[in-house]
Amino acid sequence: MVEEYEVIPLTSIRKIEKRLEQLEHGNPGYTSVLKDLAEMMRENQRIVDDLVRTNTDLISNLGELAQRIGEVTAKFDAFMESIEVAETSEEPEEWSEIKKENKKLEEMNKELLERIKKLERKMKLAALGKYYYSPQAARTKQTI
Repeated sequence: MVEEYEVIPLTSIRKIEKRLEQLEHGNPGYTSVLKDLAEMMRENQRIVDDLVRTNTDLISNLGELAQRIGEVTAKFDAFMESIEVAETSEEPEEWSEIKKENKKLEEMNKELLERIKKLERKMKLAALGKYYYSPQAARTKQTI
């Protein structure tokens, strides 16, 4: 069930409430009906008051949101400008020197790695050679 609300001036509702209270005290037969009607009107007024309060809060929150979105947009624009400046600016000489040194170090590391691999192979061959060409290995081969 969908409830509908309307924003109406408070003065007219207050006048109606006073009139209903006068009627409640005057006619005993209509008292229960009028009490129900008065209670419904009071509840309606509470709902209207809550709606007005909520609407006011929403408007203030939307104002804050708009302000914060503006701040974020300004920060994003500044960020994009810094990216564009960094993109168009030249590379400092120190960086190019560092890059050259890094390339030299990389080449030296590659050469060193190759030498280590060769040395490892030679050490393995030497270890195998000792095993196959040792005097004890020669005796074992002769007995077989």
